[in-house]
Amino acid sequence: MTKRWTALAILTVLLLGAQTFAQMETNDMQHIYFAGGCFWGTEHLMAQVPGVVDATSGYANGITQHPTYQQVVKGNTGHRETVRVTYDPALMDAEALIRLFYQTIDPTVPNRQGNDVGTQYQVGIYYTDEATGDIAQRITEEERARHREFYVEVQPLSSFWEAEDYHQDYLVKNPNGYCHLGPQQFELARNTVKAPARVAEYRRIDAQTAKDMMDKGGVLIVDVRTPAEYAADHIEGAINLPLDRIPQDAATMLADKDATILLYCRSGARSRTAGNALVSMGYTGIYDFGGVMSWPFGLVK
Repeated sequence: MTKRWTALAILTVLLLGAQTFAQMETNDMQHIYFAGGCFWGTEHLMAQVPGVVDATSGYANGITQHPTYQQVVKGNTGHRETVRVTYDPALMDAEALIRLFYQTIDPTVPNRQGNDVGTQYQVGIYYTDEATGDIAQRITEEERARHREFYVEVQPLSSFWEAEDYHQDYLVKNPNGYCHLGPQQFELARNTVKAPARVAEYRRIDAQTAKDMMDKGGVLIVDVRTPAEYAADHIEGAINLPLDRIPQDAATMLADKDATILLYCRSGARSRTAGNALVSMGYTGIYDFGGVMSWPFGLVK
């Protein structure tokens, strides 16, 4: 492991044995926590990623303080085998790491990855800041839409305790040791690059494209008509954010500025105005399908 802690953080670790959120934020590095089954493989995977400066195995979000491996494997501590990933935001970002994570787990089974079974192997993403949480939630909703069964925890980090020394860098110390991941996943990690910056821009799409995007999931449908018009009939799943309320309510109703947002009104004029307003506010996933006088795929009255 490559450690980059301040003297105060090192002293705190020695005294308490656990790291709080503030103690982790050193040298402008950022952190995200992945439970991907056996932490030997997940740690080794994340350590291969360019821009990751440290990957540390530990136990997260359980109820037992100072847990040992022998306690965790009994399945009654609530802890997940978790890897704390520390990365340089100039070289890597949370989105790329989360997408790599989803390429290397099976999200369709609870409390299991590969041959490893137990509550400690439940998969999850844990975060310590709202921005990372928003990214994790957005990508997770995209992934959820691809599977009939889906069991991935996405939660704020409540605790993290470093695992015993013999677990750290296990596959470096034991190149032929057990791992539920293989060479293909490690190659993916080595080729992971920072996600390109998202650009705020207005996009116009037709009704069929909008319907296809809805069917895939992971989108937010926003009806910008008046509350009375919305109440009369609206597209199933749509929320109502009237055009004249966007300046006041967008920040709370549309908290994730990178979410995929589909805008609708019958004439198309208000959705176009709303789209341009949201783009000026920094929203990057704006798609306008307004102008469909009679939505052909069914309405909720």
